[in-house]
Amino acid sequence: MTTLHQELLYDTIAGLSERIRSRRISPVEITQMLLERIETLNPRLNAYVTVTADLALAQAKAAEVEIMKGEYRGPLHGIPIAHKDIYNTQGIRTAVGSKILETFVPDTDATVVRKLGEAGAVLLGKVQTHEFAAGTLTNSPHFGPCRNPWNLEKSPGGSSGGSGSAVAAGLAYMGTGTDTGGSVRIPAAACGIVGLKPTYGRVSRHGIFPLSWSLDHAGPLTRSTKDAAICLQAMAGYDPLDDTSADVSVPDFTGMLRGDLHGITIGIPSSFYYDGIDPEVEAALQAAMEQFKLLGANVIEVDIPLLSHVGAIGNGICMGEVASIHEKWYREQPEQYGPDVRGMIEGARLIPAVHYLQAQRARRLLQQEYMQALSAADVLLTPTLPATAPGIHDVEISMRFAELTMPTNVTGLPSLAMPCGFSAAGMPISMQLIGKPFAEAELLGIGHAYEQSTDWHFHHPELD
Repeated sequence: MTTLHQELLYDTIAGLSERIRSRRISPVEITQMLLERIETLNPRLNAYVTVTADLALAQAKAAEVEIMKGEYRGPLHGIPIAHKDIYNTQGIRTAVGSKILETFVPDTDATVVRKLGEAGAVLLGKVQTHEFAAGTLTNSPHFGPCRNPWNLEKSPGGSSGGSGSAVAAGLAYMGTGTDTGGSVRIPAAACGIVGLKPTYGRVSRHGIFPLSWSLDHAGPLTRSTKDAAICLQAMAGYDPLDDTSADVSVPDFTGMLRGDLHGITIGIPSSFYYDGIDPEVEAALQAAMEQFKLLGANVIEVDIPLLSHVGAIGNGICMGEVASIHEKWYREQPEQYGPDVRGMIEGARLIPAVHYLQAQRARRLLQQEYMQALSAADVLLTPTLPATAPGIHDVEISMRFAELTMPTNVTGLPSLAMPCGFSAAGMPISMQLIGKPFAEAELLGIGHAYEQSTDWHFHHPELD
C-alpha cells in the first residue's frame, strides 16, 4: 500500500471532504478504493452483511457530476459511509442481525438514512449488529461474529460493532449506530474511534428497529470529534415522524470546536465509574485528567449517589420494553432467536410491571442528581469501558461493558467516547465525556481540544 493510499483510507471526513470539494480526488476513486478494501478485508472482519457496490458507485458518480457543476452540498458530499443493519434502507435488506427479519426489505428509508443521503453521503452497505441490537459483542448466531481490527480474536464491542470495526479498519469513513445501553460508545471504545450518543430526542429514531424505545438513541461512529460534529449536523433535527423527537434548534456543531479549555470545569464522579476498573484504564484516565489541566481546565470531584442503583434502573426499564417489543414474535416463533437473545427475552417476560414503573420513577431522581453534578461542572469525565475489548465469545466479561455507559441512556444525556490510550497488548483505551442536555456542541468542543493535544486518533490497526 502506498503512503498516499494509506493516508486516504484513514483520512477524516473533514480532510477528505476538502480534497473532494477542491476536485483533487473524485468520490468515484474513493468509493472504488473502499469497495476493493471491503472485498479484501471483510472476509476476515465480517463487518459488512450487505455490500451495495452498484448503488455506491452510482451515488459516487452522481456526486462527482454535481461537484463538477459547482453544486457542492457540504462536507459529506461524496463521502462513503455504512449503516448499521438496524436502519431501514429502501430496497436494501435490513435483517437487524436476526433470522426473523432475514429477508426483510423496507420500502422507505429511516429518517437518518434519508438525511445523510440528502447531505450527499455514498452508501457502501449495511454493517453487522448483535441480534436485534441486544448485546455487546456483535456475535450473531445467524451472521457470525464481527471481529476487532486491532486483534481478530477480540470483539469490536456491540451492538454497533460492524460500524466500529469498519470505521477503524478503513472500510468506511463513518458508520451509524444505535445506543440503548452503550451500543455506540462501546464499539467506539473497543475499536479506538469516536462515538457520540446525542441527547435523547436530538436525532430521529424513525425507521430504526427499537430495542428499548425510552432508552434508544441514534448516533455516529467516526475517526475524529470534528467528523462526529459534521455527521451530527446532518443527522440532527426535529422529525414529526418520531413522537420522541425534540423540537429544539440545531446549532453549528463544527463552529464551536475549540483549542483550549480555559474557563471549563471537568467533573470527576467520586464513586461508581472508577470502581474496579482495569489498572491500565485507570492510568490512561489519570493521564487524560492531567492533559485537561494542561489545556486550562479546572478539575473537581462531583457526587452522584444514586449511581449505585443504575443497573437496576436501566435493566428494569430495558427489560420491560424488550418484552413488549418481542411479545408476538416470541410467542409464535421463539426458536428463531439465538440462545442469548432468547434467554434475555425469557427473563424480561418474568419481570413484574411494578419493577418497570418503579425504575421509571427512579430514573427521574437519577436525572436530577446528574443535573446537580453538571451545575458545578461543564462536563463529566469517566472511563467508557472498565477494560479493553473482550474476546469474541467472552459473554460473561462483555456483560460488564454497559455498566459505565448505561447511566446516560437512563438520563438521556449526551455522551462522547473517544480514545485516550492503549494497553500494553496494543488494545485501545477510551474515555467518556458526559454533557448537559442538548449541549453536544460544547461536549464536542471540549473533546476536540483534548484530541488536538494528543495523537491517539492517528493510530490505526495494521491489517495489510
